[in-house]
Amino acid sequence: MDVAVQKMKVMKMGCFAHTLNIAAQKLYSLTSIANWSVRIRAVVLWLRRNSLAKPVLKEKQKLLGLHEHSFILDVRTRWNSLFLMVVRFIEQYPAIQAASRDPRIKKVMDRDRLLRVSDDDMSKCEDFVDTMRVLYTSTLAVSADRSATAGQILPILDKLRAKFEVKDEDSAFKKATKEKVWADLSHRYTEETNKELRLFLEEATALDPRFKGKSQDEAVWTRLENEAVALFAGDKIGEVTQQEGKGRKEQQEGEEVSEGEEMPEAP
Repeated sequence: MDVAVQKMKVMKMGCFAHTLNIAAQKLYSLTSIANWSVRIRAVVLWLRRNSLAKPVLKEKQKLLGLHEHSFILDVRTRWNSLFLMVVRFIEQYPAIQAASRDPRIKKVMDRDRLLRVSDDDMSKCEDFVDTMRVLYTSTLAVSADRSATAGQILPILDKLRAKFEVKDEDSAFKKATKEKVWADLSHRYTEETNKELRLFLEEATALDPRFKGKSQDEAVWTRLENEAVALFAGDKIGEVTQQEGKGRKEQQEGEEVSEGEEMPEAP
């Protein structure tokens, strides 16, 4: 595929949604994320596999007026699965607490598994969802469209840059999450990594009706004006060449007709 792209001399650009997912997957390498997610995952696994826990949990969901949603288990290769697992865990946490106190769950080991999640873990869950929600919605925005446009990429990255900017009031967990994700995204689509692609994305954003009013870079508009003039001049040259060719063809046809006519006989 790469050879074909080079021979055709066209620009190659990877899937932006996949790029966002790669940045999210970098979180698995953080020790704080790994240790915290293990505790959440252990509870989710037990609730999904234990035949006794399922009816008890469903009963608690009804009593508490919660949606009877099943739990989501994260898979590293599945897009946004860690985020969705944590969102569902927060939603069903009151039912989990109620189930952990139910006398029908008799095994101490099972009860300890449910009680192992601390208030600090729940605070981290809330920080994680607050931080990663914008990445999740960005993935949906570019992958749900039937015809995704390149003009979306830079505005989305600008929004992500603002969201992942570390603030003084951020907890250590939230700060580490932001830094890890943005460390991967910050070097994407830059002039240093791929200047041609960067210039193309700037022009695509300027021409996108949703964002063209937000582009303040005069250099982008200057490039677009120069390219438009060059295209217009090329079209004019092509029209003149085409007209000249058509005129020569008509002239040749006229000469052939003249040569083929017989001279009238003298009276």
